[in-house]
Amino acid sequence: MKVPQMMRRIGRLCFMLMWIPFVTLFIGMIGMPDGSYSWEELPALTQYSIVIGGVLMIASLILQVGAPIMAGIINQSILSRGLPAEAAILKITDTGMTINQDPVVRLLLEVRPENEPAFQAEAERLIPRLQVPEIQPGVMLRVKYDPSSRDVALLDADA
Repeated sequence: MKVPQMMRRIGRLCFMLMWIPFVTLFIGMIGMPDGSYSWEELPALTQYSIVIGGVLMIASLILQVGAPIMAGIINQSILSRGLPAEAAILKITDTGMTINQDPVVRLLLEVRPENEPAFQAEAERLIPRLQVPEIQPGVMLRVKYDPSSRDVALLDADA
């Protein structure tokens, strides 16, 4: 799931960069008397800051909201067209995300297809708090994978 991760990273970058024009907006207004202004009366630095900050804010919002949607679309595509395989959990890392106090973890998997050599892939999964002890390295899961991209989707509903 490389595309959703890239979308989240670019969205975070846009969010961080958005604060630069936000600060320069106020710097551009230094020395201006109090009152309301039309767009033409604003200093050029303030005008550019508003436009660039707005573009970065919209881009950040679209990318951050679009990343989980894209991940779901890719996951559904793999589930409908992918090939079945067994996968062993090699490593579990915390993504820092929680949904309803349940952690979202990144699983490094060794996918073992029947007629192909094994390969490693990553998948993100929400794990209910009561099932966290059951999801450990070495546990076998059923997955479907895309042979061309090597992306995987987990099949086990209880994992």
